[in-house]
Amino acid sequence: MRLISLIAGLALYAAALVAPAIIYKSDVRSNPKYGVCASIVKDNVNCEAFPFGGDGSLICDEDAKPAKTYIDKAKILDYCKGWDIPMARSSYGYEPLLMGWVVIFDGTLAWLANPLMLIAVLISGLGANRPAAKILSVLAIVLGLQSYAFDGVPFTGGLSAADNLNPLDRLGLGFYLWMASLLAFAAYCFLKTPTPGPGQRATAPA
Repeated sequence: MRLISLIAGLALYAAALVAPAIIYKSDVRSNPKYGVCASIVKDNVNCEAFPFGGDGSLICDEDAKPAKTYIDKAKILDYCKGWDIPMARSSYGYEPLLMGWVVIFDGTLAWLANPLMLIAVLISGLGANRPAAKILSVLAIVLGLQSYAFDGVPFTGGLSAADNLNPLDRLGLGFYLWMASLLAFAAYCFLKTPTPGPGQRATAPA
């Protein structure tokens, strides 16, 4: 059963990384065209360079200046259609894994469940039923549940002001797969290693 719990934990964790884990509320600032179009659609703004969805530069001026070549404004406006439509966005599991440590400084400690559970599993693998592994695995689950206190992420920079925050709408499938993986890893830490029967050689913990 210990080996099954470990395999199940690894499978659930891998699935959590590629599933939507956090779904944010719809907001116009989540629209991919918002950043380049919000200030460009004004009548008096003209652009010398415009990315049109690529990685190009954005060079625009208020009011046309003589001796400068500007992109046809009609082409820009055609590209920017729908820039002000609110859109919902989501974060897949690998994104919180890579960047979740940042919110630790705001008091959200759920990301710490990952290294804590890793340490617990390693300790348990070295010697089953060690009290430290059990305690760390339970602590990891408790910290994981703190995800319910997560409010959202800033649209720009690290400013967590209410007017710059994209609020959480709900936790997605990736979150629940992640929590299920933590439970499976905890089971690995709590389950006893099978005792060898008569005539069987002792083996390393599964």
